[in-house]
Amino acid sequence: MNAKGIQVSFELFLSLHQELMSIFSKQYSIEVKILTVFQLYGFGNYDERQPNLKGFISKATGQQINGKYIYNKIKEIEKGKSHYVRLRKDYLSLLILAIGYDNYGHYLKDSPYITDKVRHKEKNHFEETDKSVDVLYYIGYYVIDKQLYVKSKLTIFNLKTATWEILNWEESNDANFYTYYGKCTSTGGSALSFYFSKENSSVGKECFVNLFYGNMMQHKPVLLGAYCGFDKSNNPVVGKMVLEQVPDAATQEQKVISKDINPVFYYHLYSQRLEINGNLPHKDSDLSTSINRLEIINFLIGDYLGFYLDNNNYLIPLHFQVINDLGEIKLKINNTTFNGLGRMNSTENYLVSEFRDKEENFSQMSIQVQPLERDLFLGHLLIYYGTNVLSGKVLLWKGNKTIAKLIRNNKAFYLDKSDLDRQIMAQLDKYL
Repeated sequence: MNAKGIQVSFELFLSLHQELMSIFSKQYSIEVKILTVFQLYGFGNYDERQPNLKGFISKATGQQINGKYIYNKIKEIEKGKSHYVRLRKDYLSLLILAIGYDNYGHYLKDSPYITDKVRHKEKNHFEETDKSVDVLYYIGYYVIDKQLYVKSKLTIFNLKTATWEILNWEESNDANFYTYYGKCTSTGGSALSFYFSKENSSVGKECFVNLFYGNMMQHKPVLLGAYCGFDKSNNPVVGKMVLEQVPDAATQEQKVISKDINPVFYYHLYSQRLEINGNLPHKDSDLSTSINRLEIINFLIGDYLGFYLDNNNYLIPLHFQVINDLGEIKLKINNTTFNGLGRMNSTENYLVSEFRDKEENFSQMSIQVQPLERDLFLGHLLIYYGTNVLSGKVLLWKGNKTIAKLIRNNKAFYLDKSDLDRQIMAQLDKYL
């Protein structure tokens, strides 16, 4: 549905509004004047279970609409600054559908609320074609709850305005859309930013979308972007988007309704969403999942040297550092260094460090908080190291001068157990 703006006379909109009110009143056998503005139009502090225009239009058309948008247009007319009012074409179409007409032409011809003068004035508005409009059609993909795959339609008109229609299957097996309409701003010649105000959304919430195209946007089959908005509980959310270009509106509609999932997009987007908790902390420590995190980190700060025992019974030397009370971590395996951040697990018995390299390989190392013996710690590795994968237990000695000297004097990738003194060999045999 084309969402470009259209200018109509205030007489037409008032006639449409009057007819909408009349049908709404008959539908629910209710006097409109007894309802508050919020309840009538369906915004702000209103009861969704009681009659309201937002729910009435949604039920009649299967599309969501922002009730405050209608109210704002009526107030705009009442101010009397112009004889015309600019409307979203898709919203005007939904209002016409809601009162029982198939299209604008049918409404203009048959509505008993329109005068002949208005009919003559308005008849050419929807005879315009969109041949001069440069329209780009995209399917927008993202995830909610970090893993639930969501499809949407992003349609851009002349790189100036856009609609973002988010598919919603929650209430029935019929496809409904949450709709946003907004303006486009070029950012540095290689990106676009879109602002969708709450007045121009069917859910009464604002959001931003930013996308990167590099150059020659019309010839890029896939664009990458990000969004920032609010979830159903009005908590802030941000996340990644993938935008796939399609040739026309019909393909866009067919593809967005399909429940097929592109595994490449799903993998790229999985877990790429950040949700801000609506329960604000009373103090900074409330943000930590570990009550004793700072105390534990301070206990673990220091240099650790140790070994990973491979399947051939050879030892691979490791250098592990807890750098500071922020929990910054460094892990060095021969000449390869991994940098990350340590987080306490829920039971506070492991410090878990996560690493991600340029190839997006995810690696992890954990160290047990309680030492096995004085200054001797057990760890677990899952490290993607070149073409190798190191997975399993490691032993780490904190501040051990004997091991430091051994590793300093021996630069080989592997060490043999026989290179170690008896006490260290005994500890390796006991714990690995």
